[in-house]
Order: sequence, then structure tokens, then C-alpha cells
Amino acid sequence: MRRGRRATFAACMFLAIVAPSGAALAQTVDELYASAVKARQAEHFDEAADLLKRALALEPDNADALVQLGFAQLGRNDLTAARDAFSRALAIAPTYRDASFGMAEVEFRAGNLDVALPLAEKVAQADPANTDAAALVENIRKAKQAAGAKAKQAAGSKAKPTAAADAPAKKQQRGPDPVAGLLEQGRHLRTAGKLSEAETVYRRALKLSPRNTDLLVALGLVVGSSQRFDEAGRFFDRALAIRPGLLDARLGKVRLVIWQGDTPRARAQVDDVLATAPNNAEALDLDGRIALLDGDDERAGQSFQRVLASDPRNTEALVGIGDVRRAQGDDEAARQAYNQALAIEPGSSEIEQRLAVPPPRKWRLDIGTEVSDLTDGLGDWTDSSAGLAYRLSPRTTISGRTRLATRFGHTDVQIEGRIDQALTPAFSAYALAAATPDADFLARYSVGAGASWQIVAPAKAFGPLSLNIDARYDNFADANITSISPWVQGYLFDGHLGLSARWVHAQDNIGTRADGYVLRTDLAVTPHVDIFGGYADAPEIDDGALVPTRTVFGGISWDVSDPLTLRASFAHEQRPTFDRSIFGLGLTARF
Repeated sequence: MRRGRRATFAACMFLAIVAPSGAALAQTVDELYASAVKARQAEHFDEAADLLKRALALEPDNADALVQLGFAQLGRNDLTAARDAFSRALAIAPTYRDASFGMAEVEFRAGNLDVALPLAEKVAQADPANTDAAALVENIRKAKQAAGAKAKQAAGSKAKPTAAADAPAKKQQRGPDPVAGLLEQGRHLRTAGKLSEAETVYRRALKLSPRNTDLLVALGLVVGSSQRFDEAGRFFDRALAIRPGLLDARLGKVRLVIWQGDTPRARAQVDDVLATAPNNAEALDLDGRIALLDGDDERAGQSFQRVLASDPRNTEALVGIGDVRRAQGDDEAARQAYNQALAIEPGSSEIEQRLAVPPPRKWRLDIGTEVSDLTDGLGDWTDSSAGLAYRLSPRTTISGRTRLATRFGHTDVQIEGRIDQALTPAFSAYALAAATPDADFLARYSVGAGASWQIVAPAKAFGPLSLNIDARYDNFADANITSISPWVQGYLFDGHLGLSARWVHAQDNIGTRADGYVLRTDLAVTPHVDIFGGYADAPEIDDGALVPTRTVFGGISWDVSDPLTLRASFAHEQRPTFDRSIFGLGLTARF
């Protein structure tokens, strides 16, 4: 029934879109223009040109659209089409400075320096704050000086007169703009996830055009994606120094803050951008991304839908919608959104990585058993458990566990229930309750709670880093014990090495107190094999008593396959009355 409703809904939406009277396809000139500007800023020059031509078909005398078309054609290195667009714009609005600037750029690239210079000078004089026009004037003058010097050198050489006469003209002929070509090449490499290659290409282009703000922003994004945040910030700052208030650079700095995990600062920065550009598609995309990080799926979905309303082919918004649906637990709908985005931007490594994530397994089964060998002929203890967890949503998991323990000829069966809740991507909490009917040595009932707060986001060199706390109350036949255990856990070397330190404090109902600590190291030996080891000098709660215990422990886990993990462990305890060696085996199955 659900698929049938979806099919009916999809059919209705399709008919609404393709119907001649439908507003979705019959975009206004303003909508087409806004989408085109976004596409051109993203260096999608072919798409921008197509959208602008559609806008001009509806309103042929739109000078703004003609100017944008000219710049899109410049991005495609089609100088003839660019000259035509700028000429038409100037015929409609002779004082349109952007059109004059575009025409100057066309003539400069075409090698017509004598024509380009007065056009560029006129724009620069009329708008002294236009740094791009000033830079173009400077570049044209340098080109004229270089051409003049080479012409003099050729005239004074012993070459044939005809060759000397032809030399200056040949030197003035300019091929396709290398910077635009390198920008496009870098964009394709960045889209494919080849960040180091894209960075190399952008740096080559920057040597040719050091004040090109598009290059500075592109380099900032690539370097930031490589987690070199300080260096990336300097590229954005250079772009803002050239063009104060440049939106692309401001939004680039927002991305940097997001990548560093500082969502409060990212929220403040993107709100500042939206205050002056409330309909900017990239700002709305980032607003949705920040809302996702804050766990506000509703706001995230609204932001992405606003972008898609004006630009249905915006891949970042489509990916965002997919992320929202995945966060809500609807993996099928998420994949539909990702596939739509991939059809628009084929080869995108970011989208392909999302599609490569296997569907979530909502069930988890944990089985384990431990056998303890006691010294002084005290025999063996056993402790086995089986637990089943179900993921209600990406943020909520409920679980139950049964524990069977034997000691000195007595057997206890304990039943436990637990709920885990991720309140935000960085903060989670849990609560549990356990009961042991006819308890001999385990607690008659227990309640517990805990929380975890990630204060440093994952990074290659260091992180994540989290602060955690566990608290528990155990009721025994002859005593009540309260324990609290704050601990810190951090990772190094791209998550391969984990270190944790735990303080343990316990107190019973007659005032007996005990304190201790636990140190542990986790190491990812291979992508499928982890080992751990540690040392503890902490109280053990045993049949209502606080027993001082020193323990050395270690173990290994092996991901046999994606759904199956095997575990083995060993620990040796030293107690006041006996020593205990513990051998453990276990498995985790996900389905």
C-alpha cells in the first residue's frame, strides 16, 4: 500500500510539473536568472548559458540576463558569443558598467589591446572601488608593454622584413584564456574527489592571476576539505581583501567552521549572510547543513526545499534532502534523492560515497560468556549474557539483556532494559533498569544513567574527544551501593589509536567509600582487527561489598564481515583473598 501511495503521489507530481499550466516548469525570468547566476558561480557555465537563453526567450531586452550570458560564455571561452551578448546589453543600456567591463575582457582575451584598454579604463574611472576593473587595466597595460618591447626587438633583429613586420600582430593574437580552463579543470577534479590534483591545478592558475577571487575561493575550499583549516582561511581572507563582502568567500568561511565542528559559530555566520542575502541558494544549503548538525531535521528540510523551489537541479540541496531523510530513518527515500543528485552531477565522489553506505541494520544481537578461574581451590565462576537491541530511529535505540551468573554453587538470572538517545550529533544519553528475581549475590535491582558529550570533532591528527559519565545505584540484600564514574576518551591518528581514562567512585549506605581508576588503550591494527589493553585499580562490587581490585586486561575483536564481529578477552585480577583469571568469548551480529 505504501508503494502504491508513493507511485500515485509521484504520478500526480509529474503531471503537475509537465502540465502546460503548471508553475513548476513555467519558471519566471527572475527564477531562471537566479538559477543561472548560481550555476555560473559554481562554474557550471553550460548550464548557466542554457538557463539565460531561456530567460532571454521570455524577455529578449533583459540587459542583466545578457550580461550574465556574456560572462557565462567567457567561462566557456566562446569569445564570439560573449561579445555578442555584451554588445546587445550595451545597445539596451549604454552606461551598463558590467557590460563594458565584459566587453573589455573579451577584447583583451582576443588580443585587441587598443580596443580593450579604453573600455577598461572607462569602467575603472567611473567606479574606483572596482578592483577587478583596475586589475584588468593593469593587465592590459602590461600586455601592451610586452607586445611593444617584442616588436622593437623584432624590428632590430636581422630577420626578414616581412617576418619582422608580422611579428607584433602574431604576438597579439591570444588563445583561450588559460585561467578559465584551469578553473574548469580544477572543478572537475574537485568534484571527482581528487583534492590534491585540484589544488595543484588551482595553484598553477593562481600564479597566472594572483588576484582572481574565484581561484582564491576554490583553493580555500580544496585546502579546507583537506582539513588544513588555517591555510584555507587565509585564502578566503585574501579574496575578501580584494573584494570586501565577497559572498563566496564569506560562505567559504562558514564551511570551514562547519568542518571544524563549531556549529554555534557556523549558525551565527550563516545567519549574518542570510540577513543580507535571504534567498541565496548556497547560504540556504549551508543553513540546512547546520540545522542537520544541530539535529533540527525540520528546519534543514525547509531550507533545502526553498533552494529546490527556485533551482530543482541544485545537487547540494538534493543531497541535503537525502541526508535529512536518512537522519529520519528513511533510507529508501534518501537514496532516491542521492540518485537524483548523481544524475545531475555524475561522477561526484561525495554522492557516490553516500550511496555506497549499506542500508542500516536495525537489529543487533550480542552474546558473550566468561569463565573465571579462582586461586586457592575456590573453583570457577561463570558469567554469560545475551542482549538484543533495536534501532527505533537513527537517534533512538532500545535494548534488553539477560545475564546468567554462577558463583560458589549459586545461580542468579538478571534482566535488564535500556534506552539510548542521541539528543544532538555531539551529545547522547542513556538510562537503564535491571532486576534479579531471588538474587543470591547480584543486586536485587539496579538503575543507572549516563551521558556522552563530544567536545572535539573527528580530525585526521586528533579527535574525536568526548567527556562521559556513568552513574548507577545497586540494591543488595544487605547493602545499597551508589557508584559514579566520569571518564574521558580521545583518538589519535585518524581514529586508529584510542585512549581513555576513567575515575571510579563508589559508596555504600553505611558510609564506606572506595575510589580508583581505569586506563585503557584501543588500537586499530587493520580495518577489520582491533586490539585493546589496560590496567585498573578500582573497587569491584561483589555481593554488596566494595572489594579493592587490581586488574590487567586485554582483548581482540575481529570484524569477520560487515554484520558479524567476534571477540576474545583475558583479564587477571588481584584481590585481597584470592586471584582471578577471566577468559571471555563473544560475538555481535547485526541484521
